[in-house]
Amino acid sequence: MSENFKGSYFLRGFTFAKPFVGLFFATIILNTIFSTLTATTVASIKPIFELIFNSKITIENSSISTSFLQSVKHSFFNFLKNLVVNPIDVHKTLINLSFFIVILFIFKNVFKYLGNITNARLEENIIRYIRNQLFLKLTTLDIKFFNSTKAGTIISTLTNDVNVVNSTTISALTGLLREVIQVILFLFLLLSISPFLSLIAFSSSIATIGILRVSTHYLRRYANRMQGAMADFTTVLQETLSGIRIIKAYNFEEKIQEKFLDKTNKYFRSSLKFQSVISLVPSLNEIFAIIALVVVFLVGGSYVLSGNMKGEDLMLFLFALFSIMSPVATIVHNISQFQRGIVSTKRVFDILDQKVEVVSTKKAIASFKNNIEFKNVSFAYDSEMVLKNVNFVLEKGKKIALVGASGSGKSTIVDLVVRFYDPTYGEILLDGINIKEYDIKSYRQLFGIVSQEIILFNDTIRNNILIGNPNATEEDIIKACKISNSYNFILKLPNGLDTIIGERGVMLSGGERQRIAIARALVRNPKILIFDEATSSLDSESEKIVQEAINFSLKDKTAIIVAHRLSTITNADQILVFENGKIVERGTHKELMEIKGVYYKLFSIQSNST
Repeated sequence: MSENFKGSYFLRGFTFAKPFVGLFFATIILNTIFSTLTATTVASIKPIFELIFNSKITIENSSISTSFLQSVKHSFFNFLKNLVVNPIDVHKTLINLSFFIVILFIFKNVFKYLGNITNARLEENIIRYIRNQLFLKLTTLDIKFFNSTKAGTIISTLTNDVNVVNSTTISALTGLLREVIQVILFLFLLLSISPFLSLIAFSSSIATIGILRVSTHYLRRYANRMQGAMADFTTVLQETLSGIRIIKAYNFEEKIQEKFLDKTNKYFRSSLKFQSVISLVPSLNEIFAIIALVVVFLVGGSYVLSGNMKGEDLMLFLFALFSIMSPVATIVHNISQFQRGIVSTKRVFDILDQKVEVVSTKKAIASFKNNIEFKNVSFAYDSEMVLKNVNFVLEKGKKIALVGASGSGKSTIVDLVVRFYDPTYGEILLDGINIKEYDIKSYRQLFGIVSQEIILFNDTIRNNILIGNPNATEEDIIKACKISNSYNFILKLPNGLDTIIGERGVMLSGGERQRIAIARALVRNPKILIFDEATSSLDSESEKIVQEAINFSLKDKTAIIVAHRLSTITNADQILVFENGKIVERGTHKELMEIKGVYYKLFSIQSNST
C-alpha cells in the first residue's frame, strides 16, 4: 500500500463527518475554550508563587519586554493581576485569587463537559451514518458480492470496523485538535518565559518523531492482521449459530471449538503485538521528556541561583512543562492509532466502492404479452463457464421444467431470469426487449420465487407473507394461504397469522415453512412462478402436501420449475435437460421418454428407486 494510497483512505474517512459539520465545529470551539481555560489555570500559578515568595503580587512593566511573546505574557499577567490584586490588603488579594481560581476551574469543567457531550453526539451520529451507508450499499449490491465475500467479514466491518474508523480517525482528530491547541498555548507560555529552556525541553521531540516513523510500519501490519482475524472468528461464529444442528448431530463441537479458538488466538497475538508497539511509543516519549525536564530543572535552577531568573518564573515553566506532557502523549497516541484507522477505513470503503454490475433503468413493466426468450446465453462465474450457448423460449401461460444433475446449470438459469446476474454473452428477451432495459424492481415484481432453501424471518407469519406484497389485504393473505395449503395449520397455531415463528422459521416444520414461502410468492399475484427444487429436502408426506400446493399454485400461471423429482414435472409443457451447462434434450415428458436419452435414464433410475 503506497503512501498516497494510504493517505487517500485516511482523508476519505473524514468525509463521514461532512453531514455533521455543525457539530464538528461546535466540538472544536468548545474544546478550544476548554484548552484555553486549561492553560489559564496553569498560568494562574505564577501569582500564587509571587504571593508565597514575595508576600505581594507585582504589576510587570511590558514596555521593557524584549520580544513579542514576552509582551503578550506581561499583558496577560497584568490583566490577571488587575482582576485579583488589592493594593491595600494582601489578604483580600489572596481571597480574590482563590475565588478566581475556583471560578476558572468551574468554567473549565463546564466547557469540558459541554465539549464531551457535543463530541459524543458527533461520534454517535457518525457511527450511525457510516453503518446506515454501509447497510444501504449492501442491499443494493449484486448477489455476486455476497457469494464471494464471507458473511463474517461483512458483519465485522459493520460492527467493529465502523467503531475503529470513528475512534481512530474522526474522534481522534477532534481530540488531537484539542491537545494541539493546548500544546500551542503552553508552548507560547514556555517560549515567553525562556526560549533557551524551551529548546532544551523540546529536544526530545526529535527522538519522538523517529520512534513514530519506525513504529508506523509495524502498527499498520498488526492492525491489518487484527481486523482480518476478527472477521475470521466472526465468520466462524456466524456459521456455528446457523449450523448448530449439524454441529451437534455430527459431534462436531470440538472441531468447531478448535477452529474458533485458533481464530481468536490469532486476533489475540496480533492485538498483543499492536498494543506492545502502541504502548511502547508513549513510554519512550515520556522517558525522553523526563530527561529533558531534568536538564531544564538543572539549567533553570542555576539561572535562579545566579539571579538571572525569578524563582516563580522557573516554577511556572516547570508546571507548564509538566502540563504539556499529557497532551503531547495524547497526540503521539492518536497519531499511532491512525494506522489502525487506515486499515479499517479501507475495509469500509472496500464495500462502499463496490460497483453494481446489474444496473437498473427507469423503464417500468407491469406484465408481459408473449414470452421470455434465452438467446445464445452463456454465463461464467469468474472464469468458469457454467452455461454455454443456451437457447429456449418460455411462452406465456406455459410451464417449463429444468432437469439435470447437480451443477449442470439449472439454478443459474433462475438467477439469470430474475436478473441476480446478467449473461456473460447473449441476451434474455421479454417480448423481444432485452430485460436489461427494464427497471429491476418492476421487472422482479413479475416473479414469485420458491427455492429449496427457505428464508423466513424472526417475525409473524403475516409479516413473512407480506414480504411478497406489503400492500396485500387480509383477503389476499388468506387466499394465498388457502392455495398454498397452509391455511389450516396456521389456524391451529396459538396466534394464527400473528404467530412469531422464530429465526429462519425454526418453530415450523420443513413442509410448513415451504408452504409459507409459497403463500409469500402467491400474495404478490406474480405473472411468472419459479419453483427451484422446492420439495427436494422434504420427507415424503410433506412433499406430497407441498406438491399439491404447488399444483394449485400453477393453475393458469407461467412457470419455471427446477425439478428434483422428475415425477412432479411430467405435465410440463416443455422439459429442458441440462448437462455440463448445455441443453442436451428438450421436449415433453412423452417425447423425451420415447427417445430414451438422458431424461429417460434419469426418470427410470428414480422410478426404480421408489
